[in-house]
Amino acid sequence: MTNLTLRPATPQDVPQLTALIRAAYAIYDGRGIDLPPVSDGLDSVVAETPVILAVNGRQPLGVIVLRDAPEALQIENLAVHPDASGQGIARRLLTEAETIARAHGVDKLCLATHRDLTENISLYRHLGWTVTEATGLKIMMQKPLPRS
Repeated sequence: MTNLTLRPATPQDVPQLTALIRAAYAIYDGRGIDLPPVSDGLDSVVAETPVILAVNGRQPLGVIVLRDAPEALQIENLAVHPDASGQGIARRLLTEAETIARAHGVDKLCLATHRDLTENISLYRHLGWTVTEATGLKIMMQKPLPRS
């Protein structure tokens, strides 16, 4: 996608951001995967944590929500609109998270995902992530960041 740009989310983005996240996670509804309401509380999330949008013009196509964690940068949410899947947006957002982590002196990223989100787990593994813990439905993953 040639016109894709990354930028911080603003409070004005919350309605579109909510719609994007709901659309991204809607594909799991029909598969019986019980996920938490990941689009709830976005007003405070945008105000309190780094939230990076991938936009084409003014249309948000992807988002990554980051949070400081002990010795790592935590990815709290990564969502790509289903109409934009397969275009490298998730990879671009994850690369941006790596850049942000390095800028903050952090040498690894971590995240939690659902064990039934097999496509996501496969993507993360393909991009160099490893499973560090699996408990019930929760899969913990991390990616060490080489010093540049």
